Amino acid sequence: MTAFSAHQSRGSAKRVLDALRPFKRILITAHTRPDGDAVGSCVAMARLLKANDWEPTVALSPVGMGPPKFLLEYAEAIAPTNVRARDYDCALVLDCGGLDRLPEGPLRDAVARLPIVNIDHHATSRKPFGIARWVVPDASSTGELVYRFAKRFKWSLDCYTAEALWVALVTDTGRFAYSCTQPATMKAAAELLECGVDSSAINDRLYLYTSEGAMLLKRKAYDSLTTCLRGRVAYICLTARDFRRAGVPKSEIEDVIDIPRSIPTAQVSLFFYETKDKPGLTRLSIRTRGDNESFSAASIAAHFGGGGHLRAAGCDIKSSPKAAIETVKAYLASLFEEEN
Repeated sequence: MTAFSAHQSRGSAKRVLDALRPFKRILITAHTRPDGDAVGSCVAMARLLKANDWEPTVALSPVGMGPPKFLLEYAEAIAPTNVRARDYDCALVLDCGGLDRLPEGPLRDAVARLPIVNIDHHATSRKPFGIARWVVPDASSTGELVYRFAKRFKWSLDCYTAEALWVALVTDTGRFAYSCTQPATMKAAAELLECGVDSSAINDRLYLYTSEGAMLLKRKAYDSLTTCLRGRVAYICLTARDFRRAGVPKSEIEDVIDIPRSIPTAQVSLFFYETKDKPGLTRLSIRTRGDNESFSAASIAAHFGGGGHLRAAGCDIKSSPKAAIETVKAYLASLFEEEN
């Protein structure tokens, strides 16, 4: 199995396992608004730890989680609001670049009081935290790292664990279409299929079945499609009003970013959205293509206090969508001007 070069990895799988050994009751969680990689990684790790005599509990909010929510049936899971530090010996934080990315409230408070172990693949991971960590920015997903963790220590994968890892891989690689997909990723996917994963059924649950509200939002997104800066930037926008009218959360339209990405001249593709629970706060999903580091999604997000991966990242902007669009356009215009 292909390994990533040592200088690209911070910490190691062995250090993570050694750190977990003294503990029994493990709290497993991930970043706020968990996506397929976060959910799949947590559920798979919980199943692996339970099969090896630990007592794991997954703490993730199902609210607004979208299609990957079915994975929570595969492991013991509780709401972040029900977490108490005294019930656990250690916190295993997955797919999370910093403790400030955990849900606010009882979960974050509990994690801060426990020994912390971290597995992650974000290129913009904050200052290292915890008693042990394994961070590999070049990995396609945290799910791929959990898979490698299991293989490293010869832990077997049952079908449910493999399904959770499959969801992690397929969502964070854009169904193996993004540049983060590597030979090691495909080797992992092949073995997961050998474990009995029904990729067709999972694909239908993740990408095919769409509610009427989600279709309405996608139509609105198509109507909002705009290009600027000589076609090098393409963006769409949805407002809190759009979400209220549709009656569905953003998690049901995770692939909507592909709308601006479909513009062949766009080096930067953007999705501005204002959710109904936080009007006045604009969230921004960023995708980039090409080899220019100045236009990496991670660097653009970092400028606005966010983070993520080289070609896929996000941030929050404390203004209306209209104002946020103008702010981001002005910043990107300055980058293109510097390039020229």
